[in-house]
Amino acid sequence: MNLWHGNPSGGGWCAPRRRPGPAGGVIIALASVAWFGAPLHGRQAAGAPATQVEPDPIKCWWKTSTNAVRVGEPLSLALTCGIMDTDAIRVVVDLARLDPAALETTPFEVLDGTRHQDLPAPPWRYFQYSYTLRLLGSEFFGRDVDIPALPLTYRVQSTGGDAGPGRDQVYLLPALPLRVLSLVPVTATDIRDAPPETFADIESRGWRATREFAAAGLLFASAAVLAGVGAVRAIGRARGRRPAAAVRLPVGAVFHACQREARRVKSEAAAGWTPDLVGRALAAFRLAGALALGRPVAQALVDRRERPREGQLALETGLWRPRRTLLSASTPATAMTGGLANDTLERDPRLRDALEDMAVPLHVFGTALYGRSGELDADALDSALDRGMRGLGRVRSAQRWPVRAAEASARAAAAIREATWTR
Repeated sequence: MNLWHGNPSGGGWCAPRRRPGPAGGVIIALASVAWFGAPLHGRQAAGAPATQVEPDPIKCWWKTSTNAVRVGEPLSLALTCGIMDTDAIRVVVDLARLDPAALETTPFEVLDGTRHQDLPAPPWRYFQYSYTLRLLGSEFFGRDVDIPALPLTYRVQSTGGDAGPGRDQVYLLPALPLRVLSLVPVTATDIRDAPPETFADIESRGWRATREFAAAGLLFASAAVLAGVGAVRAIGRARGRRPAAAVRLPVGAVFHACQREARRVKSEAAAGWTPDLVGRALAAFRLAGALALGRPVAQALVDRRERPREGQLALETGLWRPRRTLLSASTPATAMTGGLANDTLERDPRLRDALEDMAVPLHVFGTALYGRSGELDADALDSALDRGMRGLGRVRSAQRWPVRAAEASARAAAAIREATWTR
C-alpha cells in the first residue's frame, strides 16, 4: 500500500511504503538507538554545572596610532584579544606567535613590542600587545599596504570533569590596510584616527591613582591624629587637669573688677552708707593698692554659689566654663605711706599722685569700719570714695601695655642720653 508523508518543512513528497527485510530491520534498530540514545549520553548528572561554549570564545582586533603613514615613519600597533575565562571553560591561546621577535608583519618591520597586564572582565579576560612598526621601500608610495592577517591557534579547555585540553582551533585576525602618504586607506569607512590609548595608559593611570589614594590616606590619617591630639588637650583643659589655683588672673582684669565694685558701692551708697558697703569698698581698695605696690594677692577658686566673705572680692571669668575666684589682700594705709617713699615713685609723679589718692579711702574706710565711735560720716565717705576711684583709674591706665611700653622706651632713651653725656 502506498502512503504520503510530509516533511518538517511543510513540503510534500510521496514514496511507496514497503515492508523492510531482515537487513533493513537491523539498520532501523541501530538508527533508533543512535537517535534516541544521544540525549541520554549528552544528559548531565544532577547538580553538575553546564558547560556552554560561546559561538566565538575569542575575539581580537587591531588598532593603529594612525590610518596613514610615511615610509620609514614608526607607528604604534596594538593587538587586543578577549578570551572566555569562566569556571566552566577556559580558552588557551598560543602566544608564541605574538612575541615581537616572532610576529610576522611583512612588509612592515617590528622595531619593538611589549605585553601588558591582563584585564579581567568576566566572563572575558583581555590581553594586549603593543608593537612599534616601520615600513621601508620606495615601491609603496601612494599605495595601500596591509598589515597581514594573523592566524591565532587556541584551545577550549573544560575545567570540570575529566574533559581533555580540547582540540586546536584557529582564529584568523583579518588584515589591516594602511595608506602610504595618504590620509586614509581606500577601504576605510571614515577619516577619524583611532585614539592611541593602550593598556599601558590604563596601567599608568592606575598606578598614579594608587599613589594619589595612598597620599590622600596618609594626609587624612595625619589630620585625624592632629585632630585627636587637639581634642585630647581641649578635653584635658576643660576637665581642669591643670590646677586652677596656679593660673593667675591678669592684673588688668583685677583692676577692672575693683573699679566695677567701687562704682556699685557708690551707686548703692546714694541711699545711705552701711557697714557692709564700707567693708566692700575697703576690700576693693586694699586689693587695688596691693596690685599697685606689687604685693601678693590671695586667689581662691570656689563654686559659683559661694558668697564672698568680709574682705574678699568675687571675680567671674570665662565664657564657656565660667569660674568664680575670690580675691583678697591685706593693704593697710601705712603700707601705702611706706610705698610713697620709694625711689621709683619719685621719678614717676603720676603714679605717686595715684597712690596718694588711693591711700585716702584706705584710711577713711578703715577708721569708719573699725573705729570706736561707729558713726559713719557720709560726706567724708563720699569724698574718700571719689578720690580713691580717681587714683584707681590712674593706676589702671598706667598698667596698660601701651603706657608701659611708652614709659619703658622713655626710660631707655633717658638712660642712653645719660650715658652719652657721661662720656
